[in-house]
Amino acid sequence: MKQKLLIFFLFGLFALSSAFAQNRKISGRVTGADDGQPLPGVSVMVEGTKIGSITGSDGEFSLSVPNDARRLVFTFIGFIKKDVPIPVSGRVGVKLASDNQQLNEVVVVGYGTGTKASNVVGQVATVSARDIENKPTANTFDALQGKVAGLQIFTSSGEPSAVSSVRINGSGSLSASSTPLYVLDGIPVDQNSILSLNPNDFENISVLKDASATSIYGARAANGVIYLTTKKGNANAPAQIDITSQYGISKLANLDFFTRFMNSQQFLDFRLASGQLTQTQVNTIKTTYPYNTQWYKTYYRNNQPTFQSTATVSGGGGKTSYYVSAGYFNQEGLAYRSKYERYTLRSNVTSVVNDWLQFGLNMAIGSDQRQTNPYTSNSTNRGLALLAAPYYSPVDANGNKYTYIPGWNRYNPEYLANETPSPTNQITFNPTGYIQLTPIKGLTIKSQAGLDAYDQRITTSRLPSYLGSLNNGSLGEGFIRSITRTITNTGEYKFNIRTKNHVTLLAGQESIDNTYTAFSGSSTGQTDDRLLLLNNGPTSIAVSSGKTEYAYHSLFGRVSYDFNSRYFVDASIRQDKSSRFGVNNRSATFWSVGGLYKISQENFLKNVTWLDDLSLRASTGSTGNSDFGVTNQNYLSYQTASTNTYNGGTGFSISTPGNPNLTWEKQQNTTFGFSASFFDRIRLDIAHYKRVTTNMLVSVPYQYVVGFSSVYNNVGKYQNTGWDVTLDFDVYKNRSKRAYITPYLNFTSNKDKVLSLFQGKDYWVQSGTGVAWVIGQPVSFVYPIFKDINSQTGLPEWYLPNATSPGMTRKDGSAITSTFSTAALQQNTGIRLNPKMTGGFGLNAGYQGFTLLAQFSYALGKNLINNDRYFFENPNQFVGYNQWATILDYWKQPGDVTTFPKYGVQFTQFDSRLIENANFMRLKVLTLGYNVPASILKKTNVIKGINIFLTGRNVFTVTKYTGPDPEVDSNLALGTNPNTKQYTVGLGLKF
Repeated sequence: MKQKLLIFFLFGLFALSSAFAQNRKISGRVTGADDGQPLPGVSVMVEGTKIGSITGSDGEFSLSVPNDARRLVFTFIGFIKKDVPIPVSGRVGVKLASDNQQLNEVVVVGYGTGTKASNVVGQVATVSARDIENKPTANTFDALQGKVAGLQIFTSSGEPSAVSSVRINGSGSLSASSTPLYVLDGIPVDQNSILSLNPNDFENISVLKDASATSIYGARAANGVIYLTTKKGNANAPAQIDITSQYGISKLANLDFFTRFMNSQQFLDFRLASGQLTQTQVNTIKTTYPYNTQWYKTYYRNNQPTFQSTATVSGGGGKTSYYVSAGYFNQEGLAYRSKYERYTLRSNVTSVVNDWLQFGLNMAIGSDQRQTNPYTSNSTNRGLALLAAPYYSPVDANGNKYTYIPGWNRYNPEYLANETPSPTNQITFNPTGYIQLTPIKGLTIKSQAGLDAYDQRITTSRLPSYLGSLNNGSLGEGFIRSITRTITNTGEYKFNIRTKNHVTLLAGQESIDNTYTAFSGSSTGQTDDRLLLLNNGPTSIAVSSGKTEYAYHSLFGRVSYDFNSRYFVDASIRQDKSSRFGVNNRSATFWSVGGLYKISQENFLKNVTWLDDLSLRASTGSTGNSDFGVTNQNYLSYQTASTNTYNGGTGFSISTPGNPNLTWEKQQNTTFGFSASFFDRIRLDIAHYKRVTTNMLVSVPYQYVVGFSSVYNNVGKYQNTGWDVTLDFDVYKNRSKRAYITPYLNFTSNKDKVLSLFQGKDYWVQSGTGVAWVIGQPVSFVYPIFKDINSQTGLPEWYLPNATSPGMTRKDGSAITSTFSTAALQQNTGIRLNPKMTGGFGLNAGYQGFTLLAQFSYALGKNLINNDRYFFENPNQFVGYNQWATILDYWKQPGDVTTFPKYGVQFTQFDSRLIENANFMRLKVLTLGYNVPASILKKTNVIKGINIFLTGRNVFTVTKYTGPDPEVDSNLALGTNPNTKQYTVGLGLKF
């Protein structure tokens, strides 16, 4: 018996040792092929089995593999999958190459679970985090200027808190808003809310341009959609800590405007020659004010600081991933009382509870304080401060600043700013949460809710110590609360028919409502700076309050089909109801249909080795616009009443006429295009679009006998057509040296045309704007057209307009006059308002850890009324004020060919001379960076990555525009606070 037991024991021991002998231990390290950095969270699987592991924070892994295993498979989001042979024993060194296409593999084009980028039927352009983060501006969209074909971005002010104007494929309306719909993680938000968020928290920004991509958003998508996706962590990945900080300085972007003014000698010589002053008076001025001041150095500060820092922790454990960030941004503007300071906090958590349930919660809060310089337009306290005579000085003989500047008779701008502090504080809250169920294979049910909410406190004050109103302080306090609630429920079902037929059905419901409340109070008469309170002001006491609301309710659906991942068709429909419109027309239905043909998948092209991809796209559909672009837009369809005071009592009167038939502005958008890539190096995308807007929301003029000068109606027709072109190519790439050179180019050419107006009119002049709508023409400037200065008489001459049709341009040399009249001479100048072309070009390059990014933006066919010239080239209208040196070219005797007429005649009128070519090209971003090699950092056992970078913004500008800044997105510029340039140095650390 003992012998049998011994034999059985020996047999079991042999079997056990044989089993262990069939496994062997393999270890290794996974790094990025581009930068050599260790990659944590990489999945390592034994091919054909469920045996696997995850790399640690140092990229290391250890795995026990069967004796008969042959290969290991390495996969990681954002990198190309790789399999390697398993060695008999020892370590494995694996380098994973980044896959930029995979990073953007799944994009959201309107609800649902997303679609592979290569399979999207619509025109969608996506910009990654690399192009957004670590730019020296609080404005997210400023960093995108020139990056996407069709996306026009202009930043019209140098205020640190400025928000860019954004348009997609031209202006969508003549009078209503042309601003796109902004969607943050599935929730519509206001563009001003995005300013309060940290740009470093965005994973990517997708621009949805055509009907196939936008019609599913229906109600407010006529001007395109910008979808912002925030960053998330990776499940089963160790925590990664990133800290990035940068510091820089700001300067004026372009000095040409400021250096056009005359110096003291030139100005005095002109005043003497023109008879404004006698020689004795000139001598007295020289003795009293022996200075030569460049006033822009007084009204604009130089080398103002910009600082920002972001710290993030991301990763995951089990089936839960997280991303947490904190950010700080602080920028001083160049004008006094110009500043923006922001604190942000974000927490994104996603958890897969089980095979059929997952949820996510994104929490974002931002708190900021902003101040903007109020002295614009006609104010000589900044906007027109350069009118100050150069012989006056802002400092005394000892270099001390005057509080009140002698001769100029204005307060020093720094003193004025300190005595009238007016900060605005805002807290923005953007939570988003969802629950997603997958009860059966292919069916996804999702409920999502979110808020776009902010509280804003606006303070305006004048200290009692202000010498201009001593012991008579003033204070105004205003409070605004805006809450937009969005609830979305969708059901999506994906299934296949006989393997090659792929179908996706989507149905959904969405409700959006907004409540806006405000109240304010003010008083004057405060006598102590320390007690500047509303209740301490005994005079001019006033209070006010207001409230508005609106709501949308929507039902939508989409069908997507593809055959063998080669032929794609999708169609969508959406019905929207809005409280903004009349009871007769609150509902509207929008739709789209589109197709994608991946020609390169055909058998006759599969063997064409140089062709990587060739796809054709086409779509058409409708979208709507409910944004009137005015402050009281929520109730324009209603006949409303307001209170008044009559005979000591409260009375009521009709304040708005209302229109119960008012309804959606609608737009039909048709797009054709193709995309292609060649030789694994060249990528090209071309699209042609046609946008036709009807039922425009226009304030139509009426005779005042009806009681109102205008009533909002749905009238007119407007068209935009153009081309979007994007090209980028790899001039050089070498993975072993981590080297690449990739230039890019994009542009959009756009042509707008007014197709019809109202009341049978063939043109309409917008009063006070210098802009006209003329049927058959683009939106154009309407001004008296200047001919020249008569060389014999020294008088200015203007063309006489067509008496019966001022909407036509007339330049008849036999029909001229020297008598100026704005009303009698105005006519269509033939100069268009909107740019003909916008775009950008640049370069991405790298070598052995060094990186270079150069990003240019440009606009062509852009025109702008330079209203500053009316003040700076009018010496006989503004006697004693400094002028540009250009006015020295004025007529003196017969035969002189000059820019300006003889002295005594007004040099500059509001005519076509003020309409300037505002074309520009800017080096928007220039960044040089260096990633410290992983081999050096490995010794620290803590730091996993170090990135050092230098960034310049608005490095230089090329333009012929003579005003402060050509980027102003308006018909007219006056007293502009110009854009700034920044130079910053930054440091990024990974732990």
